[in-house]
Amino acid sequence: MLTFEEFSGINNVLPEHRLGGSDMLVAKDVDIGLTGEVRRRGGFTEEDDTCHKNLHNAHGYPAKGFQLATTGDALIAIHPGGAQHVIHPAMGSSRIWYCDLPDGRTTFTNGSQNGITDGLVGREHSVRPPDSLGATDDAFGQLNPGSYRYELTMRRLADGVESPSILSGPFTVTNGGFRLDGLTERDGHEVLIYLTTENGKECMLIGSTTTGNFEWGGKNSDITLLPCRTTGTQMFPVGTYTAFWRGRLLVAVGNTIWASRPGNPHLSEWRLFKQMSALLTMLQAVDDGIYVGTPEDLIWLGGTTWEGLGYRPTRQGPVVPGSGVQAPGDQVRMGDGSGGGTAMLCIAGGEIVAGFSGGSVSSLTSKRYRTDATEVCATFRLVDDIPQYIAIPQ
Repeated sequence: MLTFEEFSGINNVLPEHRLGGSDMLVAKDVDIGLTGEVRRRGGFTEEDDTCHKNLHNAHGYPAKGFQLATTGDALIAIHPGGAQHVIHPAMGSSRIWYCDLPDGRTTFTNGSQNGITDGLVGREHSVRPPDSLGATDDAFGQLNPGSYRYELTMRRLADGVESPSILSGPFTVTNGGFRLDGLTERDGHEVLIYLTTENGKECMLIGSTTTGNFEWGGKNSDITLLPCRTTGTQMFPVGTYTAFWRGRLLVAVGNTIWASRPGNPHLSEWRLFKQMSALLTMLQAVDDGIYVGTPEDLIWLGGTTWEGLGYRPTRQGPVVPGSGVQAPGDQVRMGDGSGGGTAMLCIAGGEIVAGFSGGSVSSLTSKRYRTDATEVCATFRLVDDIPQYIAIPQ
């Protein structure tokens, strides 16, 4: 049996003949303790012989959350104790990216379709707007004669999520009321109707319907309840890498980062995007900024507001797709000590790199270990209080 009195780490950079007695070229199936001791990695117990892919431990599974995985084409949620729920019956076998939200839900996306789940049911990430404005007709009521406009949204009854709105052109009220026919009917949804005052601009909520028609003839003084909160929004884009940062959900679409409205992960706006110089390979948020990976470099977007984010290249080199993970800063080395707050780990320039709040970046394997991986599936975990960064080539 080979015994190490001292272990300084893996070193695949120096020529083998220059390695010291405390170095290893490769270390397989072992764990490294806090004082450098080498021990056999623990085994595993098979719980299910079904092929599971795209695994994600959501919200602290198994302590309190659930685990997401694909079996065949279906995305399922597995709960402590073994209970399973089908979240999406046809998600496919493509790679899925996840993001845990503070409200206990988790988003999922594979670049062509996305959704959101609480671990029990899966729903569309955003609600589609009504398919049409319908058609107007005269009705009797108490509205002042004149020109009006109306605005329509679709609301999902199960969770109250509301779609972006569609706005009508001007129409004339002559007999004190109006009627809408041919409205969109969708199972599990209702259409919300907003109306301007006479010759007004802002639409206020006047009612809803789950049928294809609606009629209203109230007073102009009644059009003061609630303005449409989704005016000027769009459905949240379908992308790949996702992150949650300061109340906003972020997603990578090609070489562009899209952000949601604060507190509304299902809605975005045409101006809530930032374009990078190359295809995105990572999004990882820390307390006061966002680390962005590209095939060219690791980028630091620093700031505490979306509008105030500043751009700074770190010159760490290309970031490997799938390598970015979030980690507690006090569990990651920073110089001679450890960091604080939220940190991130990724593979950039062939080395394992740590990024901290404020944009401080440090290579954890500089001059000792390099990898030529082109895509990985990565995670950060604690095993017996030992921090581990795991990146499995894909």
